[in-house]
Amino acid sequence: AEMARVLADSNHVPLHRLSLLVHSVSIMHKSLDNMPKDENWQALTRNSTNLRVYIMAFDVESDDMLRILKPSIPLERIHFDSYVTCVSGAVVDLISRQYDKFLTHFILMNDVIDMSAFPDLSDNRNEDPLVLLAWRCTRLSLLAVHGYTVWAHNLIAIARLRGSDLKVLEVTEESIEFDQGELADQ
Repeated sequence: AEMARVLADSNHVPLHRLSLLVHSVSIMHKSLDNMPKDENWQALTRNSTNLRVYIMAFDVESDDMLRILKPSIPLERIHFDSYVTCVSGAVVDLISRQYDKFLTHFILMNDVIDMSAFPDLSDNRNEDPLVLLAWRCTRLSLLAVHGYTVWAHNLIAIARLRGSDLKVLEVTEESIEFDQGELADQ
């Protein structure tokens, strides 16, 4: 929060890019109480109107991400990478709602050991959070998913929603699942 306050000072040259690394080890040793609040981000973007933020999160719990992601962050790129934790559908949904105007890159990686049990973000939901992300985030040009279940029909929906604006759609073959009706049609 203090860093955001200092950078928001009008005496500083406006920022264009801010890259943030969030790691579970850092969170264990430091409290999230000092993270910038939404008003800090608002002040920073008033002075830096072209600011875009890139967040890289390693093994960060979804509850912690929900505390970090403030509505006024001009989030352009986010990269989740995990060995232990999994991103929740709620975090993906929040990102698609809050950052629909800026988000261009979304990378979701889960380096799981058990290749037969990938987490499913759409579990027990009518809408898949990744499809909603593709629908809401009209500037999305890169979507990469590794180690999470992506249903084939949702993958087609994502490709259709973003069309040629989606320059990179990268999904691990092992991540793609078909429902029984689709398998019968294959």
